[in-house]
Amino acid sequence: MKTVLVATDLSERSDRAVCRAIRIAREHKGRCVVLHVFDDNLPSDLAPRMRAEAETELERFIEAEKGDADVTARVVSGDPLAVIPEVVEEIGADLVVLGLHRKRRILDQLRETTMERLVRLMRQPVLLVHEHADHSYARILAPVSYSPACATALVTARRLAPAADISAVHAIYLPFSGLTGEQPGGPMDIELTAESEAKRAAWCADQGLSEDLAAVTTFTGSFYDMIDTQMRTYKPDLIALGAHTRSGLSPYTLGSFAANLVRHPPTDLLLAHP
Repeated sequence: MKTVLVATDLSERSDRAVCRAIRIAREHKGRCVVLHVFDDNLPSDLAPRMRAEAETELERFIEAEKGDADVTARVVSGDPLAVIPEVVEEIGADLVVLGLHRKRRILDQLRETTMERLVRLMRQPVLLVHEHADHSYARILAPVSYSPACATALVTARRLAPAADISAVHAIYLPFSGLTGEQPGGPMDIELTAESEAKRAAWCADQGLSEDLAAVTTFTGSFYDMIDTQMRTYKPDLIALGAHTRSGLSPYTLGSFAANLVRHPPTDLLLAHP
């Protein structure tokens, strides 16, 4: 993580993201670029004042938080959906850090949020910051479906937090259990578990995962029940997730679970494309 870009709208939600990005840059002895994008449709006499005020506010906040980290600020006018990916490519960012989405109850039901679109548009891993950045990541939960995106999420999580414990988990769903009477530990569960293990082994070999990332704990039952249980018992401070589990023709389409977490993250969330 030699170059980290964090985008801020100067809100308290974004302040947490800026603090986390600075912490990551410091821990990895890299650099952090703090980017603020303001509206390019402002009146010509107002735009210079808005830029100057944003630059002053950013510099004040950075000076108070950076310590010995290498941090620079950039204030740019334009559309965030266009400017942020452009700056990410320009500086060669290894990681993009964002604050939480500002909830709009009606509009959010009708269209993608800005955060969803940014995650979908960029190839780089995206870290959404929910919690205060007063600690290094210690426990990372990684739900996996044996896709390339999930492998990238695991590898990125290890790079991001070398000392953290990573728990990779996979749900085995018993179809039509209400009709068939199948239960965990029954014949169908045993067969599906064996198939899952074979798939895991092939996935690890194909993706070249290291031994510590290759261990996956399987749970029989609903994917969402598995996540709820892990949130209560494992208490992760970061969830690492493949942005989608599809392959081939739709590399930038978010899966429904990933999209839901972007809107309602229970903790910090790392999303990675294959």
